[in-house]
Amino acid sequence: MLPRPALRIAALVLLPVLAGCATSSGEGPLQFYRQVTAKPFEGRESPPGENDGYRNLSTIPVRPTRGEASVREELTTSLAANRAAVDQPITPGAPVPAAPATEGASIIPAAPPPPPRLAAAPPIGPAPTNAELRAGTPDPGSAPAAPPAELTAPAPPSPDLLAPAAPPPPRIAP
Repeated sequence: MLPRPALRIAALVLLPVLAGCATSSGEGPLQFYRQVTAKPFEGRESPPGENDGYRNLSTIPVRPTRGEASVREELTTSLAANRAAVDQPITPGAPVPAAPATEGASIIPAAPPPPPRLAAAPPIGPAPTNAELRAGTPDPGSAPAAPPAELTAPAPPSPDLLAPAAPPPPRIAP
């Protein structure tokens, strides 16, 4: 077990970290803890079959009854006709078969909407000449103007402000 001062320090460090986890009023460490520890379906209807027991997987369900022979034969012939139609290529210019009736098909349009109409653009006059564009600008071949005095480097200090010259190195006699 940690000593009491260590717990206080850990709490002081952990609280700002947990406070940083909250991005909105509905999220945060406290709401997360409540969601984890609360009953999973509190305030909602329980799903169907929640209170039923587990299914016995060792039993085999009853085989479903077969439909009438006429219905099965009709389904078989329609599937065979669809399979045969897939093998035949569509000839250009042939009428497109109607889409099968499905729920919600009337909501989807058959063609995309027309493109939007744009407003007329204003007329564009002749372009200005190069001479007109260069009017008031300096010639690109001339030298640029000198920068102002405050932007230039200061003059070097006078020789009396500089450090004295270093003495010459001693000569070593041969």
